[in-house]
Amino acid sequence: MCLIGNVHCSHLLSFRTPDEVRQAVRECIAAPSPGGGHILSSSNSIHSGVKPENYVAMVEAVHEFGRYPISGQAQRP
Repeated sequence: MCLIGNVHCSHLLSFRTPDEVRQAVRECIAAPSPGGGHILSSSNSIHSGVKPENYVAMVEAVHEFGRYPISGQAQRP
């Protein structure tokens, strides 16, 4: 089984700050990812209401926190 998603596109990426996006991505990776089978994404698309700086923050955070092996405890804030 594989889990895909977890980053709230219509609220987090549209209305929050890049720092809040980074923190949310870190938490989204820490919870389901340590055993594998997790694909982090916003949903099935990036809609026009998403702030470009928040999208960049999401992608950068995935590169920073989404490398295996992932230790759930080490990645959690």
